[in-house]
Amino acid sequence: MNPPKYINWFVKESTVTLEDGVPISCYRLDYKVEDDVYCEWALHVRQHYESDAELEESLAVTGMTVEEYLRTHVIPQKHEPFGPTARSNDFTEIMVSDLLEFVEGYTVPRCKQRNRSGKNQSEHGTDILAYKYAKSPKTPDVKDELLAVEVKAGLSSDKYEPISDAVADSHTYDEVRHALTLNYYRKKLRNINNKQANEIARFQQKSEHDYIISYIGAAIIARDQISNNIVMGITGDDLELRQDNKVFLIHGKKLMTLANDIFERCVK
Repeated sequence: MNPPKYINWFVKESTVTLEDGVPISCYRLDYKVEDDVYCEWALHVRQHYESDAELEESLAVTGMTVEEYLRTHVIPQKHEPFGPTARSNDFTEIMVSDLLEFVEGYTVPRCKQRNRSGKNQSEHGTDILAYKYAKSPKTPDVKDELLAVEVKAGLSSDKYEPISDAVADSHTYDEVRHALTLNYYRKKLRNINNKQANEIARFQQKSEHDYIISYIGAAIIARDQISNNIVMGITGDDLELRQDNKVFLIHGKKLMTLANDIFERCVK
């Protein structure tokens, strides 16, 4: 997967910390209205739900136009029950996935939004799995890394609470949930003939081939500017951040408006 052009709008802010000095990996989305970038971004988002080949087959079967089919069966609509929430959650998860893959250098399977039972219903389990092999070609190594990422969306809010909520949820991650999510991802990737099914299968073999697992909290909030020290009455100690915890924050102005613009372009 090639990085979409909007990735160039991520601006790293390296001095942001919680009030007790615990660092946050913080990025500002410094975007501007550019039709070509927006249209490419929308295509990138739509392909998380249905590939070009799947869409072509669906149109042939249903006899619908592209817009009719995508609005009816695939893309969450803001006027439908749970549609705004689905848009917010999906947009946030896709953006965090893009950050982890195209900026932080992880591989992120893109199958969670594919072929859902309901277009406004998110799948259960860990929000995002991301991994990185230590060796090339990809063979098991104890330095391989798996990220289990819990994501919170605040596209309509400038409050900091999604940060603490994301970290709190990352603490609930356990071995059973870990195993179920890995198995679900492997099967779904296999069903769409994605080679990442074999790559992620390696992380189902921790007893045979150990690796590093990190529990991550990630949040997006609609705040154009933030202070270097985020004061929200909660410290790193309060969040019980361990050595294997990290916190990612993306922020920017009017993000729900941006998300709705991108989703409206998805159906074209």
